[in-house]
Amino acid sequence: MRLLLAYLCLLFSFESLSEENTLTDKALPKADFLQNRLNTMMQDTASWLDGIGDDTDGVNSKGVNSKGINSKDNKASANGYLQLSWLPRTANLDDVDANFKVALNLPQWNERLALVIDNDDEDEVLLDYESNYVNNNQDGVNVAFQYIKQFNQQRQIKNRIGISRKQLYLRSEMQFNWLVQQINLKLQPRLDYFLQDGWGPGAKAVVTYPLEQSYFSLSASWQKIQSESRSRRKVGFYHIKPAGNNKLFVSGVQYIKSNNQADTSNESYYLSIRYRNLVYKSWMYFEVEPFIEFNQLNNFKREAGIALSLISYYGN
Repeated sequence: MRLLLAYLCLLFSFESLSEENTLTDKALPKADFLQNRLNTMMQDTASWLDGIGDDTDGVNSKGVNSKGINSKDNKASANGYLQLSWLPRTANLDDVDANFKVALNLPQWNERLALVIDNDDEDEVLLDYESNYVNNNQDGVNVAFQYIKQFNQQRQIKNRIGISRKQLYLRSEMQFNWLVQQINLKLQPRLDYFLQDGWGPGAKAVVTYPLEQSYFSLSASWQKIQSESRSRRKVGFYHIKPAGNNKLFVSGVQYIKSNNQADTSNESYYLSIRYRNLVYKSWMYFEVEPFIEFNQLNNFKREAGIALSLISYYGN
């Protein structure tokens, strides 16, 4: 059912955005109409939820309530994206996927609080620039309240409480940033607790080395869920080259040692070149990513494929 739904969404989006396989003048206003309706719906939802925590009785003559929040300047807002992908590969030509995320910022509750709803695999510690088509076991929708405290440019903490993996979970994640002789270093330790799966410590480290017109990124992560018999490990090396303000090339290789839903260990090696381009106004992007994968489940036989994605953003 999820596969059929994603496939229908993909067909509907391409039909809405193109006639005769191109973005014609007639189709473009329809794309704007759909994006504006989605944006308006999400902004109204954020305003309605934020109104539940509105403290109007304590507002003074300057519009500041008892929590110190200016009700005029700090309005509720929503932002997010919808991504529709077709992932044909050697062993499977009809694999499609639909991913979404929406973050509702609720300043009347707390200026750092947001309600996040998505179907991304948030439990997985993703590498910077990782291609997550290869190991996406997410099935279902996640809902969480998120609180981010930014101490300075070098440190921040992100806390979450919500539902993921069909169970209640808590998460606390720190982020540290350093700049050493133009080399950027980032460390992200985190600790999860799942009501059924138990504790889930993890960490990610990233080293970014700049060049004249591009840069290299080396990422590594480790994660261990208490209910799983083995830890998850990843290493990725990427070359990132911006081509103007709206184009990006990412080429790289990544190694993943993971556990599937049956808690069976699996290793894979993944090489790809990703091209990302703005195709309409400031909110619609197209990605194409040809790749080669060597997966343990296929006895490390070479498997070629391509990922085609249409990504629509909304909000601020």
